Amino acid sequence: MQCRSWIVPMGDEWQPEAVIRLRLEHLKKEFIDYIDVNIEKIDTNIPVFIGHVMTSLDKTLPDLSNEFYDHFIDAMAFAVLEKSKRSDDIPFVEKLFEYFLHAKRGNRGRAVYDILLGMKMINTGKYAEAAEQLKKYRSVDAIICPAIAYCYFVLSTQKTPVESRGESQRPNEMSLAAREQMIELIRLNPPINRLQDLGIAEDPRINKIFWFMIKQVIDWFPGEREFIRIGIEKASRDGKRDIKEELLNIAIERFYNDMFFLRELYTLKLENRDAGGVAGVVKQMIQQYPDNVEPIYYGLKLSIITSRMDTYFRFRKLAVKKNIPAQALPLLDYSFEVMCDKQVEAAACMDEIKKRFGPQHYFVTLLEYVAHDFQSDDTKKVKRAKKAMFDAIDQYCIKLIKIKAR
Repeated sequence: MQCRSWIVPMGDEWQPEAVIRLRLEHLKKEFIDYIDVNIEKIDTNIPVFIGHVMTSLDKTLPDLSNEFYDHFIDAMAFAVLEKSKRSDDIPFVEKLFEYFLHAKRGNRGRAVYDILLGMKMINTGKYAEAAEQLKKYRSVDAIICPAIAYCYFVLSTQKTPVESRGESQRPNEMSLAAREQMIELIRLNPPINRLQDLGIAEDPRINKIFWFMIKQVIDWFPGEREFIRIGIEKASRDGKRDIKEELLNIAIERFYNDMFFLRELYTLKLENRDAGGVAGVVKQMIQQYPDNVEPIYYGLKLSIITSRMDTYFRFRKLAVKKNIPAQALPLLDYSFEVMCDKQVEAAACMDEIKKRFGPQHYFVTLLEYVAHDFQSDDTKKVKRAKKAMFDAIDQYCIKLIKIKAR
């Protein structure tokens, strides 16, 4: 195998983890390029390929930790499976994973292989086997329960849709099992995208299954907010803005006073640069939570972004009445004056910040450093500096006000 790496052996030289990751990424790319060209040869002799991988790791990164080593072995297994002409052959996949499992040396076990095998079973129509394969991994990632539920859902369509009991009708056993698995998703509350690095989350078929089941369960249980919440969080992490917007429309209609959904809608409108939409969300927040300072802060934030002086002053008065933390006000005042390009007023606000925080405070140092770029003739540089300043102040104020994470 000709897989030459630019990586030189580490020897006894210490390397930061970030550098090791970079070197592994380069080595991974070289192997993936090799796999693309030689997959048929690899399919016929997996152990030889694994031997090349292990030799290359030992030669180029001899002091690699077990964690990094096993993670790389996993990456090679998934890369081979993705390109293999036999990826739908379940016995072949099982044998492939056994070979790679024997190559690992740490505590990173077979769970990732079992999960991927279960997903492959779904893709090949082995729904009952897949459900059984995946059951014990439901707490690993939010995609597992919907995948199992999908298996039961498909199996339910192969039977009588409903079972009669006297005059009443109820979903058949498999259909009920699908619902039960989605309820388990709420009960277990597994992490979202924990398996992202395995490539499973990138599989369009698995993604379609997740979103299909989320939409099904929203219809099954219209009064349960958690399914929509999970969907919105995953859509946010996956960059699925269209799905997020669709789910938010459902959420706001059903749970109009839920602060989580209102926060998400505010953020979405802000990302879409819909000032009128953002203002509408702020108004709705204030109506639902009149004693809470959080909606007032969002109004201040919108006023700063749009440089609306009258609106800023109005929300500032409300913020004082609602007892917003005193340290937040000079920071917000400074942001507003900077955004309005009022240098003299901004300098005065900075003096006030120094009095409140102390001239050696780390946040003062940061703001003063960024402020140097406001004087630049490069408009792009000024714009980036303003964004950095405002993002930093925004995050600081969110912590001060103790606004919950989205």
